[in-house]
Amino acid sequence: MPHSDRPGPDGETSRDRRTRDLRKDRKPVRHLLAADVGGAHLGLALTIGALLVAAGFSGPRWVLLATGACATWFTLALAVVHLRGARGGNAVRRAYIATFGWGDYVTP
Repeated sequence: MPHSDRPGPDGETSRDRRTRDLRKDRKPVRHLLAADVGGAHLGLALTIGALLVAAGFSGPRWVLLATGACATWFTLALAVVHLRGARGGNAVRRAYIATFGWGDYVTP
């Protein structure tokens, strides 16, 4: 039986209740997976450090390849964020966090 869009006794439709319940269930997961700009800064710093170490051992070829991979990832993240409606500095910030936000999980 499909969900009814008629309000129930509490004034809410079943679709409204379902949406509210899904948001409530997903909130802890969103909070757990959230990264911030500070973590992204740390991720960028660790990436630069790893690239410098790689440059010392293997030369510029692998560094340029890894830098290109990071730039491609950032560009794809920016495109996705832009398609989802973010614009300007907010889009760049969200793409930056998507690219380097893993640094937030390195710290205790």
